[in-house]
Formats: sequence, structure tokens, C-alpha cells
Amino acid sequence: MLNGRTYVVTSPALASQIQRLSQTLSFEKIVLNALPRLVGLDKETVVIVQDVTADKENRVRMATTTIHDHFADFVNAVDDGQQVELFKFITREVHDASMHTFYGPENPFALHPELLEDFFSWENGIVGYMVGVAPQWTAAAAYSGLENCVKGFTEYLESGRISQAYQALQERQSAHDAVGISIPQQARLEVSMCLGLGVNAAITAFWLVNNIFNRPALLAQVREEIETNALFDDANTISASALRDACPLLNSCYRETMRIVAPMNSARFVKVDTLVADTYLLRKDTIVQIAGGALHTDAAIWGPDVAAFNPYRFIHHAFGTKTTAQTPAAPPASKQAQVHPAAFRAFGGGASLCPGRFFAQLEILSLAAILVVGFDMGDGVRWDPELQGGFSIAVTKPKTGVDVRLRRRKRFGERGWAMKM
Repeated sequence: MLNGRTYVVTSPALASQIQRLSQTLSFEKIVLNALPRLVGLDKETVVIVQDVTADKENRVRMATTTIHDHFADFVNAVDDGQQVELFKFITREVHDASMHTFYGPENPFALHPELLEDFFSWENGIVGYMVGVAPQWTAAAAYSGLENCVKGFTEYLESGRISQAYQALQERQSAHDAVGISIPQQARLEVSMCLGLGVNAAITAFWLVNNIFNRPALLAQVREEIETNALFDDANTISASALRDACPLLNSCYRETMRIVAPMNSARFVKVDTLVADTYLLRKDTIVQIAGGALHTDAAIWGPDVAAFNPYRFIHHAFGTKTTAQTPAAPPASKQAQVHPAAFRAFGGGASLCPGRFFAQLEILSLAAILVVGFDMGDGVRWDPELQGGFSIAVTKPKTGVDVRLRRRKRFGERGWAMKM
């Protein structure tokens, strides 16, 4: 039982110590406590998933070919001059592509497109749903959205279409069968899985595109980098591996975007009294939380321009470089200026380090790159919408949408785009 005490960590050095103590500080306990409220699991299923034999899953390398083909088909279908609301345009495509990649071409969202907005109704209202005493009344839109998605996944599982899914998800479903979780309850667990498979990547992709297109000089630099290092086959095929390995400015923009909009908090349940750094005693049955928001906004860690988007902050080191008052736009390359690795919290850390971070990186960079190189988005766009306030369990969303007109860049002609590793 929790005793109500929470320890908050705002030091990178202490955060690093916390991450090493996975034997006594449990991330899984936090997840298992949240799952029933997240998707409305019944008591019997809660007992099963809390069994240590039921939450072991293989972490295997994720394929990328399917999602790249999906992105290419998506942008090739865009009409020249098409008007879109960019946040919805990007987030729905990333979710759609992720579901196709992991659950197959006959996933619930493909067969029932209306479930896409049901899913986002639940996701948008998830905090109210989790804390509501009677969510069908206090968080009606989220409740209805979740229940519709559960019906879709129940049909998907009962029809055996899970055989089209990514191998790790098939093995997960077999494990659920083996421990006696009913199909309707498995469907709820699959809906919860959808949160991790696309939502954060989708929102991050929007902010990355916003941050690049809002700065004309940066847009020109990123375009030149991609066109020089990642375009092949007569300049209409983008290499995802080259985006990752040969485009340092694009990657720096990506990580800086996450620093600003993805300051994820990392919580651990203290299973036994635990001494940290020979100094701090964490008592059993408490929570210790690494405060990502505080770490990502600490000028002592990042430099005097901590509140601003600096596209060059991660150009020298993957964990970032501390800027100076003299040269805020050009962080020093010295090892002494490198930020402590545990200060960057976008993917968590330690035993709970996001297993899908490399796939998410390729996913986000690929869609952003094809939009950056392939399109102009017009003048007079109201970029940089205000961030939503309040508590969130995902990457921060914009308060308002961003309306743009997508115009194909003439230098690439009428040929369609393709993507490859």
C-alpha cells in the first residue's frame, strides 16, 4: 500500500542513480496500478496482469518498411494546394500508419475509420476518464470513444486478424490467452497499447514540422542537409537511415523539439527501503519521481536560452550541449559543455527507457523530412501555437490548430515520393 509520500528528483546525477536501482524501484508497479483506470479493466484481469509471469514481453527490433510505404503513399495522394489543419493532418496519419504497421492492413481503424476520432476522443480526455468516479457521465466523450475502440478490437481478436499483426504483438496476445485473460479484456489492453505505438510520435512530428517551417533560414538549412545526404534515385527517394545517420541538424531539431514538448516524468514505486547515493533514504511503499519538466527547463543545465527553441543545441552531442550567454546560437563542441545524459527525459531512462525510441525516431524524421523537402506551406501561417496547460500523460499538444496550404515544390516535378531504409 502507498503511504502517500512522494520524493521528487530534479538533479541529473541523482536521476542517474535512481535509474540504476531497478531491483528495488519498480516502474512496472506504477504501470500496473494505472492500467485498470486507463482502460477500465475488470478486477479479474487486474489480478492476472499483476502476476509477474503475465507482464514479461520480448522486445524485438521493429520493422520500418511498412510505415515508410504508408507515408510515401500518404504524401503522394496530397493535392497540390490542399488546405489542411496541420496538427490533425499529421497526427491522424502517424496513428493510421502505426496501426497498419503493427496490427496489419485489416486493423480495427482500417475497417472502421470512425474509430480514429473515437480513439482521439478517449486520448484527449484520458485524464478526466482516469480520475472520474463515473466516467460514463463525468468524461462521456472519452468513455464512449474507449468503448467503441474496445468493440473494434474485440471483433479484431475474435476474427483472428491478430495473425496479421507484428510478431511481438501476436506473442503478447498468445501470452494473454495462456494466462486466461478474456477477449474483451484483451481488447482493452490492445487499446492501451495504441497509446504507446503512435500518440507521442504523432504529436512530436507535428511540433518538429512546426519548428522547422516557422524559421525560414533553418528550413533552408534542413532542406539542404536532407537533399545533400538523404535523397537517392533521381532525388525522389528518401533514405531513412541517412536521415538518422547523416543529417545532424535534423536530428538536433528533433531532440530539441522533444526537450520542449516531451518533458516526461519518470515515476518508480519503492519496494523496499532504498539508500540513494549513500545520502537519501527512500522509504518502502512510497513513490519517487524524476521531474522531467524541471530538468528540461533548468537554465543551470541547458544555459540561458533554456526557454527558447535552439536548433543547434544537440548538434554536437546526443544529450545536448549547455549554451553560454556569449554564443547561445552556437553551443560549444567541448566535452565539458555536454549536458548530463540523465537530464534529457523524453524517452525516460534506466529499465523503463522507451523500447520503441529508435523506431519512433525513424518514424518522426521520415514524415517530417518528406514534408520539409517536398512541400511549401505558404505565407501568413500562424506558427508556434500556445502549448496546452494542465496535467498530461503524453507529449504536450497545441492549444489551437495550424492551418496551412500544401504546395508541391516544383523542383521535384510530378513524380511520386518513395522511402527506403
